[in-house]
Amino acid sequence: MINVENWVWIVNTDDMTCENMENKVKVKLEKAEGDLKAQLHDMPMELFAEISGHSNGEKIIEEIVRMASEAYQRTYPQ
Repeated sequence: MINVENWVWIVNTDDMTCENMENKVKVKLEKAEGDLKAQLHDMPMELFAEISGHSNGEKIIEEIVRMASEAYQRTYPQ
């Protein structure tokens, strides 16, 4: 099981990204219709393959994006 709750996110408000340096994952955020939308921007193929091997792989990806988005919002509240 991959636990993303303890990942450390580096927030860059200039380009609206959150990056986890340890796992080399980047999430891009954008404002759309007054809401903040987040999506996975970059992830190593090895990590993607590992996550895909789990039966809940899609949920793990969603959790990564959610955790990054929450880190961004804590740093840069709307």
